[in-house]
Amino acid sequence: MNDQLIELLFEKKCLSLSPKDPFTYTSGLKGPIYCDCRLIATHPVMRDLVVKGFGQLIETNDLQYDYLTGVATAGISHAAYLADRRKELFCYSRSKPKGHGKGKMVEGDVDHGARLLLVEDLINQGASIEQVILKLREQAYVVENTISIVNYNTPKSLEVMKNLKVECFSLISFQALADKALKLNIVDNEGHELLLEWNKDPVAWSEKA
Repeated sequence: MNDQLIELLFEKKCLSLSPKDPFTYTSGLKGPIYCDCRLIATHPVMRDLVVKGFGQLIETNDLQYDYLTGVATAGISHAAYLADRRKELFCYSRSKPKGHGKGKMVEGDVDHGARLLLVEDLINQGASIEQVILKLREQAYVVENTISIVNYNTPKSLEVMKNLKVECFSLISFQALADKALKLNIVDNEGHELLLEWNKDPVAWSEKA
């Protein structure tokens, strides 16, 4: 199932790889991959694969939570589809507290101190999800686990999750993406190696690019 999802990510242009002519990210760093999981919501087959995959992650790992919580903005639609399929409580988290009123991080009819299972589309370096988790904890919400469609599993993101004591369960790893790209002839052997080198040390790779 995840193999099919990877193929569709490439087919529908959600994933673009360019190891020899890298992209420039908003951080200023260069990298060989661009992933736009927002496009998934358009396509019923892909939506279904994500929801089924997330359900399996929850069941296999016996994840315990009170609310399925989409992380703004890209995680919201996937969390909503999943909650509807499972007939469970849904809410969504802002990327930062609301700038007026009560300064809420979470939107929905959510109990104080509730356990939130965060639903993300992509985890890259981990900075964005780290800030969300820290802000949620400041408002007394409990975050123990996250689920995501794609996880680059970079050293920095692994360190972030370890420090936060949060487990991240994902449908697709960076290694799986790179290997599938090679199998589909989207990249050659040299391109495959460049992808893996970037994944090991994105900052050093960017400086050399």
